[in-house]
Amino acid sequence: MAGMNQTDQRVKVIVEVVAGRVPGKPILERTRQFVITFEEWVDADDQANLLANRNGEACGYAQYLMMQPDRLNWVRVDWIWL
Repeated sequence: MAGMNQTDQRVKVIVEVVAGRVPGKPILERTRQFVITFEEWVDADDQANLLANRNGEACGYAQYLMMQPDRLNWVRVDWIWL
């Protein structure tokens, strides 16, 4: 994952949206991570709602990127449960 490092051990869920142009590599400026920390997960009154909201934010961003075919021609969403 693009922004992960060894200090991120308290992360529970990451949804990463990556986009770019073919052929080529991802455009890092368009990459965003939507994270749920372990603390957020444990403290949430409604974990399913927390997960749905964070996934919704990521999918909304991915849809926004898909509406830019003049700049991008692929979008990928990775969902990782740690």
